[in-house]
Amino acid sequence: MEEHRINNETLEESKISSLIQSELKELGYLIVQVRINSHERALQIMMERISGELNINDCTKASRVIMPMIESNRLLPDNYRIEISSPGIDRILVRKKDFIQNIGNEIKVELIEKIENKKNYRGKIFGFQEDYLLLTDTKSTDVNNKVKIPIQNINKAKLVFSDKLLKL
Repeated sequence: MEEHRINNETLEESKISSLIQSELKELGYLIVQVRINSHERALQIMMERISGELNINDCTKASRVIMPMIESNRLLPDNYRIEISSPGIDRILVRKKDFIQNIGNEIKVELIEKIENKKNYRGKIFGFQEDYLLLTDTKSTDVNNKVKIPIQNINKAKLVFSDKLLKL
């Protein structure tokens, strides 16, 4: 069974993700996010290596494989460019492993449905149990305020840029 990936992609973006996902996985990559930027006429694909660091050669390799697939399926209008990149230092978190690898780091989380009457949280990850993110709510006045968020209820989660991330 494929691991759940948090995404808020449009229908068009989802079609592209579905099309290229297995090819990228065979090459040793995982999709982080697919975005169509109509204003810049660009398809933006964020990916990561299943193991190790992503480099420019990986982006070139992936591009050579997926560009013909996207073109032959006519999933984009003419004159679009494809941008392939890593998720970056203040990356979005889309899989259980992303949260586990970032325990102790601060994140912003946007929920699909409210928990404790809130849809947005900012806090430090203090754990991950089964399919629940465990977060210390830094915006709460209660220092010990901990929130248990089902991964299925997360619309978007992103690391907060910090000096700690720079040192990793």
